[in-house]
Amino acid sequence: MRKNSIGVLALVAQMAAANPEVRLTMEDAKSQEEAKSVSVVEVENLVLERLKEERLLQQSSFAITPHNTNYVLPLTHTTRPNEIPYREGELELQHTEMEFQVSFKVAINDKPLLNDNGYLYFSYTAKSFWQAYNTKESSPFRDTNHEPEMFVTFTSGMRALGASIPAVSFGLSHQSNGRSDEQSRSWNRLFARVAFEYEKYYWSFKPWWRLPESGKDGPDDPKGDDNPDIDDYYGFFELRGFRRYGSNELSLMLRNNLRSSNRGAIELGYSYPFAKTKRGYVQLFHGYGESLLDYNHRTTRLGIGIMLNNWL
Repeated sequence: MRKNSIGVLALVAQMAAANPEVRLTMEDAKSQEEAKSVSVVEVENLVLERLKEERLLQQSSFAITPHNTNYVLPLTHTTRPNEIPYREGELELQHTEMEFQVSFKVAINDKPLLNDNGYLYFSYTAKSFWQAYNTKESSPFRDTNHEPEMFVTFTSGMRALGASIPAVSFGLSHQSNGRSDEQSRSWNRLFARVAFEYEKYYWSFKPWWRLPESGKDGPDDPKGDDNPDIDDYYGFFELRGFRRYGSNELSLMLRNNLRSSNRGAIELGYSYPFAKTKRGYVQLFHGYGESLLDYNHRTTRLGIGIMLNNWL
C-alpha cells in the first residue's frame, strides 16, 4: 500500500508540472489513498459492512431487508411438547413439527438523524410452530409469535476491553402470540443492543426492561397482564455470539434470569453452504421460552432445514 501511494503521488506531481490544467492535486490524491485505506479496514468489520449494504438495499423499492435470521426447519423434534395450555383432550400434540421464522426491517429515514449518524427502523418478526404432520388433529399451527419493533441504530468507533463496538441500538418491542383467553401471551419491552467485534468473534448484548402492566381481575379478563412472571423465565437480557469458519458459520444465544432459580435458555446454530445461494441450518434449543405459549415450559428441540440469510 505504501509503495503504491508513493507511485500515485509521484505520477500526479509529474502530470501537474506538465499540464497546469490538471485538477487533481497531490492533496486530492493523498485523500483518495486514505479513503481506500479506510474502506479496506471497514470491509474487515462485518457489522459495519452489513449496515452499509442494508442502506444500499433500502434504496430499492423491490428489496426487503432481513432483520433477524429467516429460516425454515421442516423437521424438528422436541422432547416435551407443552400440552398444559390446552384443555384436557382438546389437542394431542406430536413431538415432530415444522418451525420457521420470517423477519424484515425498513428504514424510516433516508438521511441520518444526528451528525451523519443514526437511522430509525421498523422491524417485524414472526416465528411459527406448525404441527404439519399431525393430520389426526388437522395439522394446526401450535403457536405463532409476532414481534414488531421500533429502534434507532448508531454506528460507533468506541472500543472496550480490546473489542470494537461498531453499532448501538435503542428501541421498543411488542411481542404477542395473538391468542385470546387462557392462551393469550404478550409483553412490551424497552431495550438496548450493543454489538461487539473481537478478532473473528461477533457478539450482541441486548438487555431489556419490561413495561409494567396492570393485573387481571380473573383468568377470563381480556385486560391486564397475561404472563406476570415471564421475567422469571426469559430473564432480563439476551447474549448472541457468531463465528465464521471458512464457509461455515456457528452461532450461540444465551438468556438467563440471574437468580437462584437459574432459568433461561441456550440455542446453538450451525449453518453450511450446499448450493450457490442455499445454506443448510441445524438448530439446537434447550430451556424456557422457545415460544410465548411455552414461556414457562422447559424443552429441548433439535431442528434441521434451510437458512435464507446469513447472520452477518
